[in-house]
Amino acid sequence: MLLLAAAICGCSSAGPLGEYQAPRTLHLAPDGRLIVTDVGSGKHDGTVVAVDVASGRRTVLMQDLPSTRNSGQGHADLAGPSGAAMAADGTVCAAIGDATAPNAGFATLRCTNGLVVDLEAFQARSKLPSNPYDVVSDGRDGWYVSDGAANNVLHVDQAGEVAVIARFPSLAVSGLGRRDGQGVPTGMTLGPDRTLYVALYGGAPFDGPPAAVISLAADAATRPGRIAPKLVALVPHPIALALAPGGLAVVDYGGAPGERGKGELRLIPADGTDATAGTLASGLDGPTGVARLPDGRWAIAESGRSRLTILSGDRSEGQPFAACDRSSIVDGRRGQCRQAGGSDR
Repeated sequence: MLLLAAAICGCSSAGPLGEYQAPRTLHLAPDGRLIVTDVGSGKHDGTVVAVDVASGRRTVLMQDLPSTRNSGQGHADLAGPSGAAMAADGTVCAAIGDATAPNAGFATLRCTNGLVVDLEAFQARSKLPSNPYDVVSDGRDGWYVSDGAANNVLHVDQAGEVAVIARFPSLAVSGLGRRDGQGVPTGMTLGPDRTLYVALYGGAPFDGPPAAVISLAADAATRPGRIAPKLVALVPHPIALALAPGGLAVVDYGGAPGERGKGELRLIPADGTDATAGTLASGLDGPTGVARLPDGRWAIAESGRSRLTILSGDRSEGQPFAACDRSSIVDGRRGQCRQAGGSDR
């Protein structure tokens, strides 16, 4: 059941944002298109797709990326591309999650300019495992990558050189709340001033103190390991981030891997007030990605769903959302539900 403060809809089969095999993360391209990272079906068919939000035109940016079932990961059967983003020059890079399949191209960063970086080999130098999750452009000529197995955030330059810019072996020890456990970096987004925001999902026990959303200053890439992360907010299970008017949008997964129907979309106000005060949607089903579209709607990727969830309107405008079923769209300004392509009700 959705809370009355939430409005969720699934796109119809003819919806402009399309249908995928296993959408994982969402980002906006510099030109406003929606970048969808699709893990695939497990048959080395992962893709990265750009969708023009107004026309619905889809462009495949990367295809035939490593994807496998029986990944060997304790939390995921399916492994493959989990995050992708586009730089200002049009280069697209994708983070390929880890799998036990040997020499299969997993635990790598792959880019359309031909760059391939073996992140597993890099982390092995410090005797750490690797499971890259998300990637964003650093706003210049490099990339930030979150590695959920090594509990660190990496920077990769155009030559493929890798550096650790922040480590999160324990949130409590790092001064990021009371959670005495690993940070598990997941979703990221870059602010207009090139500040990097990172969701630290948190490890077991998942019912313990909340995990954190942190920020790293714009010069973190040039001063690896010497920029202290700043706490933005304490959130139970943050996994995806997106910029929003007046703050930062955070998707809370809703529990341990495999938990269903408990996810939330929250707004962290720019003034630093409690994130729970800005709940935009509840009842999300294992959400893993979020983006605020140029037309003001929210796009959300949920586990096990081939269609993206669309949330229309903006609660920060002061209008509450009505409860809508998944075949409808909510108009946040009028507080009414309407069938996709139909009349208001």
